[in-house]
Amino acid sequence: MKLKNKAQTLLALSGKLKNATVLPVVRFLVDDFVKNEDKILNEILSKFDENLIVRSSASSEDNAVSSKAGEFLSVGNVSNNKADLKKAIKDVANSYKNCEESDEIFVQPMLKNVSKCGVIFSADIDNLAPYYIINYDESGKTDLITSGNAKDDKTFICYKNYENIKDLSLKKLINAVKEIEKLFDKASLDIEFAFCGDEIYILQVREIVQKSKENLSNINISDALFKIYKKFEKLNAPYPNLMGDESIFGVMPDWNPAEIIGIKPKALSTSLYKELITDEIWAYQRDNYGYRNLRSYPLMVSFMGLCYIDVRVSFNSFLPKHLNEKIAKKLVNFYIKKLKENKIYHDKIEFEIIYSCYYFGIEDDLKELLKYGFNEQEIKRIEFSLLELTNFILQKNGVFEKDLQKIEILKDKFESVINSDISIIDKIYWLCEDCKRYGTLPFAGIARAAFISVQFLNSLVYKNVLNKDELNAFLNSLNTISKQLSVDISKLNKDEFLKIYGHLRPGTYDICSNRYDEAYDSYFSGISKPPKEIEFEFSKKQKEQISTLLNEYGINSSFDEFINFIKLAIEGREYAKFIFTKSLSQMLKFIEELGARFEIDKNDLAFLDFSVIKRLYGTLDELDLREIFLNNIQKNKKSYNLSKALKLPALIAQKDDIYNFFLEKNEPNFITQKSVLGKISTIQSGDFENKIVCVESADPGYDFLFSKNILALVTCWGGANSHMAIRCAELGIVAVIGCGEALFDKIAKANSVQIDAGAKKIKVIS
Repeated sequence: MKLKNKAQTLLALSGKLKNATVLPVVRFLVDDFVKNEDKILNEILSKFDENLIVRSSASSEDNAVSSKAGEFLSVGNVSNNKADLKKAIKDVANSYKNCEESDEIFVQPMLKNVSKCGVIFSADIDNLAPYYIINYDESGKTDLITSGNAKDDKTFICYKNYENIKDLSLKKLINAVKEIEKLFDKASLDIEFAFCGDEIYILQVREIVQKSKENLSNINISDALFKIYKKFEKLNAPYPNLMGDESIFGVMPDWNPAEIIGIKPKALSTSLYKELITDEIWAYQRDNYGYRNLRSYPLMVSFMGLCYIDVRVSFNSFLPKHLNEKIAKKLVNFYIKKLKENKIYHDKIEFEIIYSCYYFGIEDDLKELLKYGFNEQEIKRIEFSLLELTNFILQKNGVFEKDLQKIEILKDKFESVINSDISIIDKIYWLCEDCKRYGTLPFAGIARAAFISVQFLNSLVYKNVLNKDELNAFLNSLNTISKQLSVDISKLNKDEFLKIYGHLRPGTYDICSNRYDEAYDSYFSGISKPPKEIEFEFSKKQKEQISTLLNEYGINSSFDEFINFIKLAIEGREYAKFIFTKSLSQMLKFIEELGARFEIDKNDLAFLDFSVIKRLYGTLDELDLREIFLNNIQKNKKSYNLSKALKLPALIAQKDDIYNFFLEKNEPNFITQKSVLGKISTIQSGDFENKIVCVESADPGYDFLFSKNILALVTCWGGANSHMAIRCAELGIVAVIGCGEALFDKIAKANSVQIDAGAKKIKVIS
């Protein structure tokens, strides 16, 4: 059997499927209808005695080159009478515009009592990898998925060779699609379907357009998925000195790799992130700040190139180190259970899942533990240990202030290394070592202090000391690096600006991402006015209220010390990141220079594992450097190609998730209380002025967007405490941070969208 136009394909399938049904079809050429209108109308009306749907079947749609999905009209719920039917057919015919001789229209009964309706792809629509991807709606309407207007749609993803599907209706649908694939001998189909009770109706079958797409259909991912499955089992088992009976793996908790390096980063980005933060530095910082000692436990694991945080390890690292062992274990198991039950909070674990510091009103939140088997005494011990830990971090001349001082040391260390006469490999090595000791380690500490600060500020809103507008005004008044950049871009000349900010790049760990000093004009053409200076001062009453709270809650700080800590922490986090990324950016630049010596392009260097370069500092190898680099690059390119074909959920909670999962709905982080309506633009378009800009993940290198007078910002990944969330709050820019893959894809493909941040609503207008 061969795929033909829409009507002919459905007729070819009629009566041939065991697991699905094709509705009766009456098809006719548009030209024939013009000539034999009454005859065709009578034929249709004599065949059907219910409401009808009149559908397009143009010769130019549903082929391997172009689907032209949605370009032509279909008219549903047409009354079974000649006048209404005639009008519907003419409306569909008129949508063809330039009608071809072979263009057809067809008529079918209108389905009643639809319980589920949607589209199933029998391959990944982007790269044809072997997955079934089902997007469906259960509202009873048949056009919401194809029109893009479904609000409560679901997306199910399943490896094609996986059989243990628990949802029986979806399993039956997949079996029907397997029949269709076999009949047409096609592995990549786009099929519309509907359920009426248990009965499946096939509404349309066409081939997925393959033109200009990378074809990964021939990559065997079965072994890779099995290895991930076994690795999950191993890491999920009880571990010595690690609290918690099981684990979860996520792309957004803690040091959120999805936001910083992406879901499927290349080897250089991954290895640098591990080296500078997630292998050791992260745990040293937590230990230094009074949390449980997790040194020697890597925080991030790579599942065939897809980077995940080991959430059990993360949860352990947020336990106060003096907390009773029995309570600590109980607490980690509670955190894991709560996250499993509330997966939408995977990017908000510190706000919604765990208790990592003390704050005003914490006693109310801790009451939830009573429902999970904790007694009053245990809760008091948890509360006291968090108070002790928080006071330790807040104390004057303590770990936090020492970290602020260490960042200043890095500036001198940086200049010393780059101005030295040592070899380029030695420069890379020492930039890395200094960056860890005086850059990412203190940055991690300052970032922890900034989180505690934000938690305290939110608790002031909870205690009715501040309202949300006052909170935003306070944040807007802070003097951060990002705000200073927005001022400097409008008052400094190009050379002066680049001397300060030239090292920044939108992909902080990505060697292929151009620095500001490499692509200034593309980043900063059409500069907007600098942001208005905003001053904020606490009222006398607010100062008294905060002082009273500090005393009542046992916080060993005065009002001035407390607010100074908050300001220093939030401003310091941005400053520390700005300083350490200068060393990181220079490392990438030196790696690019090193590659050029051996005629290796930076696009290839992106696949080089950083450990290969670092090892050269103390190792002499018999192979020449070019051969060493190219061997490693070739191996990692092959691995990366495999990772591109893999699909895993944002949160792996059980081993079956590796083979099949529902795409979880995120709870986006809405910034400001304002509402905007505007056109959508993506980061690739370069057109940002007065647009709602969509960026998958946005680190500090994307701050150039704030000089472009954007209307709003939407990101796929990112948390409530992320750089972009803080930055948009400072500038009063409407933002939807971390909306998740499904919603982000819908918004990015839209023409115009309305965002009501105050009401926490997003509406696709067109």
